[in-house]
Amino acid sequence: MSTFYYAVNSAGDYIFDNVPSELMHLVANYGERHEPHEVIINDVKKIVRIGRKVNNSGIIYIITDEKKYLNRYKLFKEHMEISSSALKPLADFQNKIIHETNAQTEEFIHNVTSLNTYSIQDLFTLIPQNILTENINKQTDAIRTILNEKPNVAVKTFLKLIKYNLAMKVEFSVFERMLKPHAVVQKMNHSIRQIILSILQIFIEDFESMKIEVSLAACEKRVSVDYDSLFVSLYYLLDNAVKYCCPSTDFKIVFKEEQNSFSILFIMISLKIEDNEVDKLSVRGFRSDLAKKLDSTGNGIGMYRILKTFKLNNAELEVIPRTNGYKTKRNGFEYEGNQFKIKLIGQQDWCKTT
Repeated sequence: MSTFYYAVNSAGDYIFDNVPSELMHLVANYGERHEPHEVIINDVKKIVRIGRKVNNSGIIYIITDEKKYLNRYKLFKEHMEISSSALKPLADFQNKIIHETNAQTEEFIHNVTSLNTYSIQDLFTLIPQNILTENINKQTDAIRTILNEKPNVAVKTFLKLIKYNLAMKVEFSVFERMLKPHAVVQKMNHSIRQIILSILQIFIEDFESMKIEVSLAACEKRVSVDYDSLFVSLYYLLDNAVKYCCPSTDFKIVFKEEQNSFSILFIMISLKIEDNEVDKLSVRGFRSDLAKKLDSTGNGIGMYRILKTFKLNNAELEVIPRTNGYKTKRNGFEYEGNQFKIKLIGQQDWCKTT
């Protein structure tokens, strides 16, 4: 045996312990005893001393059979005092881990919920929910009738459901990766235009419903990126674009080779961005007053998550407001020409043609 510790924070929540299971009853049934006493562990008699120290940060229990502590209570008390001083940094560290974990979980729930909402909306557009509830015994016939009457709509809906489920699969993959101490990045060569197309097709009907004309420039470049994390980044950039672009405008995606980077430019007419808001857009939880007014359900996570996953690809996002002089007002909202620029940094071998 040796010296063992059991610590809880000021709220009584567990922090850590290394107490063997056969000694846990000493903690659970603790009673003030200054003198060493006998315990039986695995049918073997042991002499131990147990103590408890309470401060503003929590409680620490100490159990020991070390002779120096058995023979000198004053030394044991000093050891308890020193050990209790570790409660605050331990509790602070625990709170930091809990906060970070909760933040990651909240992001993940937000992301997957958004995808699930899109899936349900499209499915119920094809098959209204009331049809499924009006006569449970005839659900199959009702769905068959709809599929026969609207085959083209059904095909489009099923394709979108496949894409949404693919996006959720990628989201799970990235979330699992981000939980690990060292994120695993799997970079492979991909056609940058095909990556954009794979994510753009998920949103194309949303843009069409807003009468936004989307144009994607030609590009033969291949980039070495981690597909899953870049997919997630692009998903939430386009998700924000759908929310905040002005209806009946143009949305352009162009590519640009620069001195030390290869860039993807998303050029749009979207909600006005004030100069003092540019740096705040990537702050977790920040949403401009206009964004809150236009969409009250957001959590201010999308842009923060974009930058987080961009780091896995050595990419940066540059937000450039008022890229042109275009301004307009619609339903009380101000819109301007804005540009969101993704810069794939410092890898010139990415910029190779097929």
